[in-house]
Amino acid sequence: MRLIKQLFVALLLVTTSASAAKLSLADYLPQDVTYDPSIPTPEEVLGYQVGEWHVRHDQLVRYMEILAEKSDRFSLEYTGRTHQQRPLLLITVTTPENHQNIDALRDAHLAIADPNRDGDPETAPLVLYMGYSIHGDEPSGSNAALLYAYYLAAAQGEKIEAVLRDSIILLDPSFNPDGLARFANWANQHRSQNLVSDPQHREHVQGTPRGRVNHYWFDLNRDWLLLQHPESRARIVNFQKWKPNVLTDFHEMGTDSTFFFQPGIPTRRNPNTPEENVTLTAKLAEGHAAALDEQGRLYFTEEAFDDFYVGKGSTYPDVQGAIGILFEQASSRGHAQDSINGLLEFPFTIQNQFTTSLTTMYGAHENKSAFLDYQQRFFDSAIEAAGDADFRGYLFGDETDPARVEGLLEILRQHEVQVYPLTAEVEENGMTFKPGSSYYVPLEQPQYRLIRAMFSTQQSFRDNTFYDVSGWTLPLAFNLKFAPTDARVRYSDATAQATTNTPVSLVPNAVAYGFDWHHYFAPRALQELTEAGVHVRQADQAFTANVVDGQHAFEPGAVVVTRAYQEKPWQEVQALVQEITQRNGLLVHSIASGLTPEGMDLGSRNLRPVEPVSVMMLVGDGVNMYENGEAWYYLDRHVGIPVSMIDSDRFSRVDLSRYTHILLVDGSYYTLNDSSVSRLKDWVRDGGTVIGQQGGAKWLAEQKILAATFVSDDAFAEKFDSSALTYADRDSYYGKRRVAGAIFGVDLDTSHPMTFGFPRNTLPVFKDSLNAMEVPESPFVTVARYQQEPLLSGYAAKENREVMAGKAALVAHRYGGGRVIGLADDVNFRAFFWGSAKLLSNAIFMAPAINAFANGDEDAAAAAAEAEEAAH
Repeated sequence: MRLIKQLFVALLLVTTSASAAKLSLADYLPQDVTYDPSIPTPEEVLGYQVGEWHVRHDQLVRYMEILAEKSDRFSLEYTGRTHQQRPLLLITVTTPENHQNIDALRDAHLAIADPNRDGDPETAPLVLYMGYSIHGDEPSGSNAALLYAYYLAAAQGEKIEAVLRDSIILLDPSFNPDGLARFANWANQHRSQNLVSDPQHREHVQGTPRGRVNHYWFDLNRDWLLLQHPESRARIVNFQKWKPNVLTDFHEMGTDSTFFFQPGIPTRRNPNTPEENVTLTAKLAEGHAAALDEQGRLYFTEEAFDDFYVGKGSTYPDVQGAIGILFEQASSRGHAQDSINGLLEFPFTIQNQFTTSLTTMYGAHENKSAFLDYQQRFFDSAIEAAGDADFRGYLFGDETDPARVEGLLEILRQHEVQVYPLTAEVEENGMTFKPGSSYYVPLEQPQYRLIRAMFSTQQSFRDNTFYDVSGWTLPLAFNLKFAPTDARVRYSDATAQATTNTPVSLVPNAVAYGFDWHHYFAPRALQELTEAGVHVRQADQAFTANVVDGQHAFEPGAVVVTRAYQEKPWQEVQALVQEITQRNGLLVHSIASGLTPEGMDLGSRNLRPVEPVSVMMLVGDGVNMYENGEAWYYLDRHVGIPVSMIDSDRFSRVDLSRYTHILLVDGSYYTLNDSSVSRLKDWVRDGGTVIGQQGGAKWLAEQKILAATFVSDDAFAEKFDSSALTYADRDSYYGKRRVAGAIFGVDLDTSHPMTFGFPRNTLPVFKDSLNAMEVPESPFVTVARYQQEPLLSGYAAKENREVMAGKAALVAHRYGGGRVIGLADDVNFRAFFWGSAKLLSNAIFMAPAINAFANGDEDAAAAAAEAEEAAH
């Protein structure tokens, strides 16, 4: 029996060595503390050692729940749910005594960040927000969170006890549960007993969508400021609730790299981040370096990764008195992968993240008084800086659409920015801001620096190389009137509250009901009405109708529900109209007569019936995943249109007759062959509408479907003189030639159906490419052109602006019986460009009103036919 047992042990050793060396918890944990044996280890709960498999989000949650049950240091709360209904967690860790007094401790800490209170940095607690893996396929962070949580619960000794007495630790083990779950499933289902380290192995090459993104394929590390997703909103509630001193942001980078921690590139710091922030970050960096040196690990700092865009996790805290720290670990993107540094195994990546979790905690505690003192001076100096500014605050508003105004207000409220409604009209910079639709943001408030970052229209920079965007001005993104002002503005003392919709009683004997198209959620109301089986018509011309309270001028695009042609009882239609318009915040008018005092009557052919729409979007190989996600999110959440997502390599086998619209976002579309192109052309000729955005529009132009010519790369390249450059100028040269995320202004043809519902003849659009179209010869197909001086916010070289000035940004025309619409830009960038997103709705609902052909002879013949028809 003993021999059999020895043989079994030998066989087990052979089996495990053929896959990976068996890990133990001691391989990860420091031995300068003892560990409470009553606290369950990760292995006891998961059934495997950390790093042996990728932890699923449900397993991560369960381990945190068990620690909260077993440890009196832990308090767990569920702060929200993801789109896929996974719970979002926040674990508060401190001593049991502090938990008994947690509200008072939080108040003492908040007093430090309040210029109107006399907080005491010597007695207030240090607050750390330890957050992990906002990109789900960068999982070493969330797997390290297992070890960090165990350490916090089980470690014993004066070293850890001192930290817990003086600190409140907020542990957020997974910033992106949906992405983490997706990637864990991918990596685990491809794991072999004998680990495959070949970088070309399927485990290391994900399909679409990758684990990086959330449910709607968004990069959540760009949403800290924009707050378009539940994960971000829940996180910012807790950030503002606690106002931490340090926030960690654990990421992964390319497999062939080593390990990065901040400070980053000095010239790429946001101008609203004080220099002292870098100094304190460097203090913590000394601890990271010492620990990694002791373990013989390589790392680097002050290279790559800018700290400019305040919507990223490591930068958002920096303009709010905290220290945000980015960590980037070379990724195994699975369990093991070959790299230029040798075999990179998953446990190795976890160890670095766990090590720097500890050095962050201990380093911050060692410098507790410095961090709290800095936080207090940060907010005190914010009030002083506001007083030294050359203006008093910002005005914004829009009387045409309360929804877009409310969209911005909601973001500001979540960031604890004080906003006040105007009580008197203000003239500023040629614009009128009216009470009831306009608001004032005074600079003199604690969030001064965040406000300056949100509203910035900066256009010149000391470093023109951007890792992310250079312009994100929030009022421009929402297409609101907006201006800084030095006037003494009259406003209500009560901060702006969420608007509530006043119910409108519909007149039962009305011949029709109508609502305007300028409201952001008008397309959603239209979609909901058609889905409910209501007969709906849409105005291609303006008209004035007699309504219950007088007359109302309906602009083009207005939606009208007539008593005529309804298949449902009129009372049921009335109830549907009332419920749907009320829920979407729309003002609906009861129309008394089909005979109008001005413009077309209700029986006009220009009040066309709206047919149900069916939208297909190509995704997958050769298509931009992020733009797919943005379009899906907008159409699904903001318009209510179900979107059929079809992989591009299946296009040739799909029944196109099911769809009224096909959307091609940015991409190369290399999977579509000549046969697919022919099928698409036939489908459009038969009455379909194809919409191309960025690379999708360029591809349509190359296939001679979109009648537009994109400006050549040579037109931009020849503007830049490189004859005197040295090798040292290389990064700056290419940085100058790119448009790395800026806001441009376009001029709109407001008579075109694509612009119905837009409040002005100018529109801010997000620009992250050199895409621009030559203005077509036909005068009736160009909808939008870049302004002569197009840059509104962010960086774009003068040479690039000169080429793009006056070029076409949006082209739309007939193609046989169908329509083709080409957009040079991403109109729904990161879901916060509410101002331009409606172009996508118009491309769907207004397409039937687009009658111009790009070919002059063809257009003249069509116009003559229309005139003859009208003359009958």
